[in-house]
This record gives sequence, C-alpha cells and structure tokens, in this order.
Amino acid sequence: MAEGNIRGDTPKQPIRENEQLSDIILILDKMELLLQAVSKLGKDGKYETVPADKKHGNSFLKVDKYSNIVENFFKNFWSQLKDPARFGILSMKQKEMEKPENKQAIKDLAEGKQTDAVAEFLKKYEIKPKNTANEQSINSKKDEMMAKKTEGQEQQAPPADDKQPRKRYNEAMINWEQLKNFGLSKEFLQEKGLLEQMLRGYKTNQAVPITMNFGSAVLRTDARLSFQQSAAGPVVLGIHGIRQQPELDKAFFGHVFSEEDKKNLRETGNMGRVVELRLRSGEYAPSFVSLDKTTNEIVAMKVENAYIPDEIKNVKLTEQEKNDLKEGKAVYLEGMTAANGNEFNAHVQFNADRRGIEFRFETDKVFNRQILGGVELSPKQTEDLNNGRAIFVEDMVRKDGEKFSAFVKLDEASGRPAYTRYNPDSPEGAREIYVPKELNGVALNPQDREELRQGKPVFLENMVNRKGEEYSSFVKLDLETGRPSYSRTPDGFSERQEFKIPAEVWGVTLTATQRGKLQDGKAVLVEGMKGYDGKQFSQYVKANFNQGRLDYYNENPERKKDASQRNVVNQGQNQGQDKKKSQGKSVG
Repeated sequence: MAEGNIRGDTPKQPIRENEQLSDIILILDKMELLLQAVSKLGKDGKYETVPADKKHGNSFLKVDKYSNIVENFFKNFWSQLKDPARFGILSMKQKEMEKPENKQAIKDLAEGKQTDAVAEFLKKYEIKPKNTANEQSINSKKDEMMAKKTEGQEQQAPPADDKQPRKRYNEAMINWEQLKNFGLSKEFLQEKGLLEQMLRGYKTNQAVPITMNFGSAVLRTDARLSFQQSAAGPVVLGIHGIRQQPELDKAFFGHVFSEEDKKNLRETGNMGRVVELRLRSGEYAPSFVSLDKTTNEIVAMKVENAYIPDEIKNVKLTEQEKNDLKEGKAVYLEGMTAANGNEFNAHVQFNADRRGIEFRFETDKVFNRQILGGVELSPKQTEDLNNGRAIFVEDMVRKDGEKFSAFVKLDEASGRPAYTRYNPDSPEGAREIYVPKELNGVALNPQDREELRQGKPVFLENMVNRKGEEYSSFVKLDLETGRPSYSRTPDGFSERQEFKIPAEVWGVTLTATQRGKLQDGKAVLVEGMKGYDGKQFSQYVKANFNQGRLDYYNENPERKKDASQRNVVNQGQNQGQDKKKSQGKSVG
C-alpha cells in the first residue's frame, strides 16, 4: 500500500533532454552534395555514419560538442583530408532538423541542388577548421590548438584560401552567354552538381552532353568539362572529349612513351614514374602523367604542385613510401580504414588527372558488390560479372536521382563496372542494344520500341529538354552504340516547314522575278555570285522545300540532259574571258 501511495503521490516529471549531450554531428561532401550523420564515434577519432534523414534519426549519435572525443574527431578528420575544402562538418540539435527551413535545405542537398536555403544552412551550422572573426567555431582555445597541431601539415599542402569551398574562378569571370552555344547554362551545371567542381578548377566527374553549332555542321558529343584560363586572359570552357583510344604513339610535351609506359597507362591509368616534360615556356619540369579514364585524354601535373600526405586512411607512411609516391610509383598499404570503419588494403598512387592520391584494388579480386545503382544483383548476375560476361541491369539510379538502365561489364584493366547502352559481348554489325522505356519524359509504346530496335526513326511529341522546355522530334538509335540521335525529319535533316526564299544568295540580291520563280519551285540562273576566294561564279538555283534550303546546279535541272545541250553556266562564266580575248586581239 505504501509503495502504491508513493507511486500515486509522486507527480510525473517530463523527461528533459540533456542539453549537454544533445548535439548531432553531420558530415557534408560538398562535391557529391551528400549529407551523412555520425552514428558512432571512437576515442581514436574513427567514426561511422548513416543517412541524415528522419528514417535513421534513432541512430544519430548525440554528443557534447566540447568533449575531448569530439575534439579528436575534428582534428583527425581535417588532418587526414588531402582536400579539406571538399568536406564540411556541421553541428546542431536534432530537433533543429525539423525546422521548415532546415528540412528544405536538407531536401535540396539530397537532390543535388545548391540553393539559398542550403547556403543559409551551412552558414548557420557549419564548423570551420580555423577560427576567424566571420566563422563559427567550437571555441577559440580549441581552434588555436587545432591550428598549431595542423600547422606543419598545412605548410605541406597546396596553398589555399581560408574560405570554404576554395574556388579558383569567380562566377563573374564566366561568359554564360557563350556557354549557351554549347547547350549549357549555369542552372543546368548547378542542378547536376557540376558547377562547384568547375569553379574550383577541376574537371566534371562525369561526361556531359554538349552541342556545338558551326553553322555548316552540328557536333553532338559527350565530354568532361572544366574552366580554363586562356592565354589571352578570359576564362574559357575546356572540353575534354571522349577518345576511342589514348594517343600514346605521339610525343607528349617532348616525351616519347616507351612500351612499358603505354602498358602502365592502359592497365592502371598512371605511368608509374616521373618524367621531364617540356612546358610551353620551353623549360622542362618533372611531372606525373596519367590517363583520364573517362575520356582517354593524357593528363600531366608538375611534381612540385603535388601534395603527398604523411598519413592515408589512418596508416602512417614511411619516408620510403612517401618517396615512392613522389616518384610516381604505386605503394601497397594494408590496414587502411574506410569511412564505415572497415579495414581494407589497396595500392595507392598519385594520379595527375585526379590531382591527388587514388586507390587501386587488385583486379583479380572477386567482384562481391551486391548492389549496383541501388539495384540488388542476383547470384547469377554476380557470377556472370566475375566470369567476364556482360549483364543487363534495369532501373539503376544516378547520383542526381535520374533512373537509367545499361549493360554492365567489368573493365579488364581496372576491375570496375563499365556501363554501355549496347551489349559488349555481342558482335559488331549485330549489336544487341538497349531500347529504353521512355525518352526525355515520353513513354515508348511496344511499336515505338520495336521500330527503334530495328534502326527506324520514330516521332515523339512533347519531350522535355534539360531546360524544361517541351519539343517534338524524330528519334533514332545507333544500332552499334544504342545512343539516340534527334532530327526534325525522318531522314535526319531540318524539319520540313514553309521555306522562305532569301533576299540574297552569295552576295547577289535576287530580283522579284527570281524570287517568284523560286517560290513556284522553278530553277533560275543567278550570275555574279562571289565565293570565299573572292572570285565570281554563276549557278542554277532551285528551292528544296523538303529540306528547307536552296540547291545549286551547274546545269538547268529542269532540262533533260542532252549531248548537244549548251552549259549555260559555263558560258556565262567564260563570256567575260572571251570578250577580253577578242579585245586583246583587236588591240594587237
């Protein structure tokens, strides 16, 4: 009874959150725009993460952000990064994540968007590795300790601004109007999460479709992009087109590749040694040489600009290992720690294309990934991959959330999955290609897909381009690559439309009579046209209403060809010369 009375008489107190242990730590990859919450933290600074969403909220680690364990985490996190500007640490109360403005910012980050909400979110909660008047920090004493402990490492690192993220180019330096000539816009690059990489001086981490209209020709291709400082001063667009094979048989800045150099570049992507390259100034500089594995472009970087860390993934390097890396050699490290806390072994080597250390895993290891692009693989698919066969995986998801399907096969050199629209195991000339279920937002019916599979064009209405604009076009798939191409007519030329006769052709103003005849579909002779070489010529001209252009002929296309027929065009062109000859004879 007494016990019951005590329970009944004791008022229930609301459970209060320990304010000292209520902070959560978030880690943001600013290049991938990936936000993760720390779920586990060790005394040695090692940590594990989970997605920063409501579903995983119970797994978030709540800490006192002023504790020694958290300080060690901050110290180890920044000191181990070769590119500190890429990552950010945020600290906040978990309940603050439910604020509308913060939920919107986290949603934008998950979609790869860089919005005002994201900027405000980072400004409010991000913790910087250095203490400045305008930056949020844990406290000045701990920041001073961190600065002193990492001072030696920062002196070895490449020079950088204190602001994050570091940018090599300002947006105001970019001629955005010129980028429209390539089918690109600032908004498109932002939505794809590529603009930040380019402003920092890097190439995009993926190939981007671009269109170049030269007037007389239109080029559509995929390429990695970058911003580059031109010799004349302005910042221009660097287009790193995809090559079928690297040009290893040509001299590269004065260096002739040996057979061993070629073998190393093809198999590992790195040449494996440092060579003297002749700069544009005429001087020679020791340089790393690597291959861009996406475009097959040869890339070089001066050794003096390379940063070799003292420690990689919690493994301290010996002097010999650091020297080997400086010489371009690969070093095998055991017991490295991944972000999820698991240990792994790999070769590490400096890569000129990445401008930093890359990890290379043994190609003879069994492919044991169970998921590709969010799609779970069957045991048979995994077996086929390990046996060197291609598999087809449907409805994978890219980093930007876009779904795609592709044939997948392990690359022989790198052991990594390679994705193609065609089955690489099928023979050339009889390729098996993937026909998508939809194109640019328009679902394809069975008949459309079958005609595309046969290489026939189909007409699709109300497709949506990258700018969100609707358009209609004929579509046809390349039977060798599976890549779609678009045209306004079934035969690949301009869309058939009402063609207006121009007022002038090749410097000659057409008379009303000539324009009337052309509009009626008749051929007319136009004399005195001026070519690129400045010389005059004459041609018959006729409107081609199907193709929306003028066609040119040496002879009247409306007359039957006859052996006795005079070449009126040639007569007109030579008339002046004959007249001059006759005048010359009379004078003589």
